[in-house]
Amino acid sequence: QRAVGRIDGLSAEEIRHQATCRKPVPVIPKKLIYGVTERIDCFGNVIFPLNRKEVEEAVDKLKAEKVEAIGVSLLWSFLNPVHEQEIEKIVHERAPGVFCNISSRIAANIREYGRTNTVVIDAYVAPPMVKWYRDLKDALVKRGFKHELLTMQVWGGVMPSESMMPIGTINSGPAGGVVGSRLMGEYLGLPNVVTTDVGGTSFDVSIVAEGKPIAAREPPIMRYRISIPTIEVTSIGAGGGTIAWIDPTGLLKVGPTSAGALPGPVCYQRGGTQPTVTDADLVLGYFNPDYFLGGRMKLNKDAATAAIRKLGEKVGLSVVETAHAIFNIQNEHMTDLLSLVVVRRGYDPRGFAVFAFGGGGPTHAAFYSKPIGIKSVYVFPEAAVFSAYGIATSDVQRIFNASMYARIPGDNEEIARRLNETYHSLDNKALNEMERVGFSREDVILSRSISMKFARQVNLESIDILVKDYVATDVDTIQQQFVEYYTSLYGEGAAFVEAGMEAMSQSVTATVKSPIVPPPKKPMGSADASKALKGKREVYWGKLGDFRTTNIYQLEALTPGNSIKGPAIIEVPTTTVVIPPEFTIVMNEFGQLVLSPD
Repeated sequence: QRAVGRIDGLSAEEIRHQATCRKPVPVIPKKLIYGVTERIDCFGNVIFPLNRKEVEEAVDKLKAEKVEAIGVSLLWSFLNPVHEQEIEKIVHERAPGVFCNISSRIAANIREYGRTNTVVIDAYVAPPMVKWYRDLKDALVKRGFKHELLTMQVWGGVMPSESMMPIGTINSGPAGGVVGSRLMGEYLGLPNVVTTDVGGTSFDVSIVAEGKPIAAREPPIMRYRISIPTIEVTSIGAGGGTIAWIDPTGLLKVGPTSAGALPGPVCYQRGGTQPTVTDADLVLGYFNPDYFLGGRMKLNKDAATAAIRKLGEKVGLSVVETAHAIFNIQNEHMTDLLSLVVVRRGYDPRGFAVFAFGGGGPTHAAFYSKPIGIKSVYVFPEAAVFSAYGIATSDVQRIFNASMYARIPGDNEEIARRLNETYHSLDNKALNEMERVGFSREDVILSRSISMKFARQVNLESIDILVKDYVATDVDTIQQQFVEYYTSLYGEGAAFVEAGMEAMSQSVTATVKSPIVPPPKKPMGSADASKALKGKREVYWGKLGDFRTTNIYQLEALTPGNSIKGPAIIEVPTTTVVIPPEFTIVMNEFGQLVLSPD
């Protein structure tokens, strides 16, 4: 476990409290875990054959326990999957109604801890997931749906539902927002983007750098490290439903607990009693109580005010002071995460644009972006469903992995030969799988990456490499490419070249491009936005003192070229765009809003 299994998924504060720090609760009860006799060595050679009788007995016992799924993970199966495949065959023969998956198929990587977690969690979520997709497809077909049902996967592509990876659906929604941001960044000529998604419960941040989403290294699901490729999305409990509270020392806190959709914020009048960020936004005047969801839902400002007043009395603050403190604390949490995500990857925030989406992103974006030097924030009319836009525009994509170990530098001719052998095998596997699910081999685009580390280190980094037949000099090129990438991440002098490098695993990504129609452009017109002015409202702007009469605009009435200087608010049926003082917003040729500090 490399000593991380005990603390994976915990915050820094939780890790520090050793007295209360506990290992995660096992997903599978010990009585449902069986070991079997077999051994494949670290070169993929069969040392001891699989004991079929033990497997059959284990399957019969699990069947008697009425399990719905079985996961199989053997020590060196990623090098030679023959024993796992034999076990899977036995499961299908003796328990035909039980779902079964094997680690060598789902995560053919070295490091058995993450690989085992991956197949276990996949087996855990598979039965309800497979049934749900089957029922959904049947319902769609009955309604006349004649196309392939595709589902989002956490690595950033979609796959037909019959061949999707159940574990790949976990956290795939936020990944859709990153995919949509990459595509929109391409249209806008913005290769470097920080994606920020503010929903009801969380604040999700990711990076698109040089036109590519950042991949996570062995990310944890809950408290279990897994070994499937994923888009790196970092989240904290900071959404519209995040609850404000007073800790035992008398300090005002915001989050991470959320009121969710039900009961939701107090102003929803669905049973919520604890004040939330949405309640604070309403009290400060950012939200129109009569225009939430375009007027389809009314918010109770009096109820929100009463809840915040009750909270404020505990710390000696007025209603407005308490609401503004909640708003500021929330924005500080967001700024801290934004800075952490960008800087820890070695990037300068000043070279990035922020894409603000989710229902709450446009409300808070200016406040969490400016402190770290972001120059422009993009807000989309479809901000509340931007992740769905990303999913709808995703390419069909599947990633195939193998683990071929090589010490670099070494016998470069032999290393090149083994790389060719590994990648050709992955290429064939990828093409065969994409053909099996209905795509022509000619439509499949293959790309390659290799995961490497410096000797005596444990952390891997992945780089993209050319698709070709490699020769000895290509190994030198890969080595130099890895050093350059490592230096760009961790700084000059960080690369320990003298220690040598180790190639640990290889990946091939098979992609079938989705037909996408770019958003239409409109000519830029006048800067005058007065025709979109729908009224005025008293809004609290903090350092300006008391409430200030503020112009309120309607998004649908704005046209490209229109410019609005803050303070102002733009109302959209599914979100609210807040333009603070010393900010200006302009509608671009795509109908998107670009918010910039003056």
